[in-house]
Amino acid sequence: MGNQRPSTTAAVPAARRPARLERLERSRRRAGFSLGLAVWLSVGAGGCDGGAPPAPAPRLERVYALQPEEGVFAYARISPDGRTLAYASETRPPAQPARLVQTVTVVDLPTRRVLFSEPGIDPYWSVDGRRMIYQSFAEAAPTVRIRTHETGAIARDVASPGLGDYYSWGVRDGRDLILTITGNYYYLDGDRALPPARVQPCDGIGTGERPLLSRDGRRISVFVRGTLVIRNLTDCEDVVQTGMPGAKADFSPDGRYVAFHTPKADGRGYRIDVVDTRERTVRTVAELAGSSLFPSWTDDGRLCFRYDGPDYRGFIIASGVLNAPARPLPGSLVHLPERRGWSDVFPETARPDHRLNLVMVWSTWSAHSPTALSDLQRAREHFNRHARDVGVLTATDPGSREDDVARLLRTHSIQLPRIPLAPRKLLLTEAHNQIPATLLFRDGQLIDRRLGAQSFDQLLEWIEGQG
Repeated sequence: MGNQRPSTTAAVPAARRPARLERLERSRRRAGFSLGLAVWLSVGAGGCDGGAPPAPAPRLERVYALQPEEGVFAYARISPDGRTLAYASETRPPAQPARLVQTVTVVDLPTRRVLFSEPGIDPYWSVDGRRMIYQSFAEAAPTVRIRTHETGAIARDVASPGLGDYYSWGVRDGRDLILTITGNYYYLDGDRALPPARVQPCDGIGTGERPLLSRDGRRISVFVRGTLVIRNLTDCEDVVQTGMPGAKADFSPDGRYVAFHTPKADGRGYRIDVVDTRERTVRTVAELAGSSLFPSWTDDGRLCFRYDGPDYRGFIIASGVLNAPARPLPGSLVHLPERRGWSDVFPETARPDHRLNLVMVWSTWSAHSPTALSDLQRAREHFNRHARDVGVLTATDPGSREDDVARLLRTHSIQLPRIPLAPRKLLLTEAHNQIPATLLFRDGQLIDRRLGAQSFDQLLEWIEGQG
């Protein structure tokens, strides 16, 4: 599959489509997750005003189910017209269970037909829905590509991969603009990147982390010490500090609303919230039994998000999201403290004797976790062989079910020590912003943290840098 060449047609013919995707499609058809038979759920409650009937609650429709062993790498994106879903599917070939395969997958939701697939990650639609940028793994080295949806034509080597992935796409002053996870951005000349620029820091918040771009290319959502901040791309004139923890904040088409996932009040999983940047209010769109993650907007104001729960794993579309009752944003900013000690984050566990301690916070719903755990276990073995004074532990986010935890550890032969993480302490780890998250303590004080899966080499380099 790693040598699969990209299709240049709008749909992948069955004869050329990977056998794995054919099996997934047949299984989904048997499962009967059609739009016509979708399960509708009610969430929230409309308020009453002067005897007026309550507003209809947001309605949720299951639109595309994941397979039991299929994960999703980072965000998924709904096309602006709401018809087509693009996501990076993560699977492990049965013959090579230690190998993780990531495949950009484009699905027509009404028919559940796979229109395109190619090894890669981070697909993101253009504002008009005609093109899609993504990072391709079809060649020996990653490349940035743009695919035209109608014709299937693919432009290769659009930009340097070194500028970052996790793309978002806006149109500013009539020009297509791409922003990456590292805060680099560049305009497009056709399907080619022009010289890049970089998000500049603002007083009190810096540049922020993991930015996403508004459709008009003027605003970005970022996270500053664990909380959501809305700011301008090119200056610091208009900063909205929501005081709310969360991740993956996506702008509505008009730029007024920002949808993101945030920890539930009890810390056990995630819900979807929407901030009104004009009224400075927030509303909860979906708080279900499992975790609701990575929302993205359609042109007509619906939200598509991934759901991971005991009853269903797949994608849901919410309509009537602004019918959910609004409440004021938190009255005061609740940034994480600059100094955090071991006893602040893990009070139930005595601080290990090691001078340096790594703790990885992971979840069963994150497709990144198995690889990150395997690399962490390998790093621990390396530290032990070389007599490095480094403790290595893990903790699961409170939204992960114990049966799922045990199954994942057994399947991937993970034998790392695990310590408890109380729901009320999740925010201190910043794992609500990116799972997995790895914390580095020195002499009982948190000195650094890294969001996202860390490779064996990255872990070794990190520790070597501590002297």
